[in-house]
Amino acid sequence: MIQITHLTKNYGRNTVLEHIDLHVEKGQVYSLLGKNGAGKTTLINLMIDLLKPDSGTVQIMGVESSRLTPPDKRRIGLVGEDLELIEEISGVEYLTFIGKIYQIPSATLKKRIADLFQYFFEDEKDLKKSVSKYSTGMKKKLAFCASVLHTPELLILDEPFSGLDPLVANQMVLFIKKYHNSQRTIFISSHDLSYVEKVSTHIGVLDETRLVYNTSLQEFTQNGKNELDAALLKILKPNESELDKIDWL
Repeated sequence: MIQITHLTKNYGRNTVLEHIDLHVEKGQVYSLLGKNGAGKTTLINLMIDLLKPDSGTVQIMGVESSRLTPPDKRRIGLVGEDLELIEEISGVEYLTFIGKIYQIPSATLKKRIADLFQYFFEDEKDLKKSVSKYSTGMKKKLAFCASVLHTPELLILDEPFSGLDPLVANQMVLFIKKYHNSQRTIFISSHDLSYVEKVSTHIGVLDETRLVYNTSLQEFTQNGKNELDAALLKILKPNESELDKIDWL
């Protein structure tokens, strides 16, 4: 489903990603972890052809990302770092607009919008609210609803849990688990380790421009004996010794 080979991306003299090799198979939920600034969003932007690599290749569903056709792109759903919502219209108008772009039949689209709003939103009045009046969490939920309306084979989620309260984040976890099947691939970039652990089948870790870990969730957590955050911290090795030097604490 996703094949990344010897991928390198520089911003001027600053190397963000270096010689990344990554293969994500159909049916996996692959979560990419790493510190802030590790290059997770850059990798996603390279995958969807918003950025061009300095070297290496990205293939999505067997096609080089720069050569994806409109029918190819209709098989992909995305929640990006910048949600890029149309804030002058209501939530239901926005989802209707997105559904028409993907040529979803009217009756099907109406039912899917109703189902998604009933699950993710508490008040029916939110349907008719201007998106500009939505909270950060509501905007994230709306963007997610738009990304799954057309039931894409590949769902790419950049920080899907950020800005959500624990209740809604758990709703998101349950939805992702139900959405996932052997014919659908989900690629997640996230800092929220507790939620990632609940949905992932495979884990990758970016650190200092490199993919330093790439394996199944079970192997990553040593067959379930360690929690995900403990396993991640062992790899990233936070500099806790520097804390002792802050004497004014």
